[in-house]
Amino acid sequence: MDITERNKDLHHLVDLIEEGREFEIIDLFFDLHPADIADLIESLEEEKKKKLFAILNIETASDVILELDDQTREQILEDIPQKRLTEILDDMDSDDATDLVGDLPKEQAEVILRQINKKESEQVQKLLTYGEETAGGIMQTELASVQDDMTVEDAIGNIRSVGEKGEDIHYVFVTDKTNRLLGVLPLRKLILEGSDIKVSNIMDSDPISVKVNLDQEEVAKIFKKHDLVSLPVVGQDGILLGRITIDDVVDIMEEEASEDFLRMAGTDEEELVYGTQVFKISRLRLPWIMINLFGGLITGYLMWFFKMTLREVIALVPFIPLITGMGGNVGVQSSSIMVRGIATGKFGLTSLTTILFKEMRVALIMGTICGSTVGIIAFLWQGKASLGLVVGFALVIAMVIASSMGVLAPAFFQKMKIDPTIASSPLVTTTNDITGIIVYLGIATTFLRYL
Repeated sequence: MDITERNKDLHHLVDLIEEGREFEIIDLFFDLHPADIADLIESLEEEKKKKLFAILNIETASDVILELDDQTREQILEDIPQKRLTEILDDMDSDDATDLVGDLPKEQAEVILRQINKKESEQVQKLLTYGEETAGGIMQTELASVQDDMTVEDAIGNIRSVGEKGEDIHYVFVTDKTNRLLGVLPLRKLILEGSDIKVSNIMDSDPISVKVNLDQEEVAKIFKKHDLVSLPVVGQDGILLGRITIDDVVDIMEEEASEDFLRMAGTDEEELVYGTQVFKISRLRLPWIMINLFGGLITGYLMWFFKMTLREVIALVPFIPLITGMGGNVGVQSSSIMVRGIATGKFGLTSLTTILFKEMRVALIMGTICGSTVGIIAFLWQGKASLGLVVGFALVIAMVIASSMGVLAPAFFQKMKIDPTIASSPLVTTTNDITGIIVYLGIATTFLRYL
């Protein structure tokens, strides 16, 4: 839905709600995707949100509530009748129901779990025991599984019996009589095979699976590496417990990316970035700003320390921001690459020397080009070749040092079990400012008599 169409629907929707024309609202929503309906609901005032959600049928409501942002979902859950919430949960897959129950207050969750279907209640309670960010915490128990001694005809009949709850069936999981995972069979292959063939003869007997306690980020990496759409989850004994589907992994990747961004802001809580708790937000951001503050004071002291050099050659002053700025940019580039490499598993501490050498060579090439350029400009501007050489040479060294800091700082924090996403950027920026000043004015002082 584009912005123009969305705004048009939103204005029409507000009019329909105010006039109480429920049937026309239902008709408006008939062809909309649940995500688009959620988007419209989020744009409304709180009371209108609740009124509109109450109009939705159970099937639509169970899809829409999963698409709502946390604030809107919380507002709707505050006043939703227990009976309606129970019906919504009964209509959901186990993983989605678990996520929703996990968002409820403990007392309300206990009441709801007693009211929903007994089998689903047991599944949800079991899923709640797993870590929220583990394979067990994101898996669903609805899946298509058959035993290895079944024929294709028997297997297809078995799948039909669970068809309503087993949505998006891409793979059939093959188990033994104890429910231990033995293989995986694409649904298409099962349908095309002869009816009398044993499942064990056509299955992939070396299936990719994950343990129930594996971190969700590692699960996402496995999906990406093997181009999967569905993945079985097993216990430590190999017993099939559930499956993870690609839509869950997309959510994980978005969540992990958001977490990385939030950590760069000094927090892991979305409310402390987009919310209004100004004192708490300030307290969490302040330590990283203080690092830059003291770095600035040190930079100022260094300029005072080299005051005699600056007094002798005032032409050095205009190039100070350039030296520190270029070093900071290169350092942040290398740091960002290193942090991302660590997060995705592409870089490890074992490959640190290789990465460091590569980034320093890249910085040397860029520094040589930038240093030559600024050196020529300094010469043409001030008419002193020696000044151009000092500025250009200092810029090359500052950029090489900055790139090495950009690699070493995240590696150090990773080794010390400190999140490099949070700590690297402020430290790299501040350190590069300090080293840039020392390098530039140190070289200038050394060759002062030629300036």
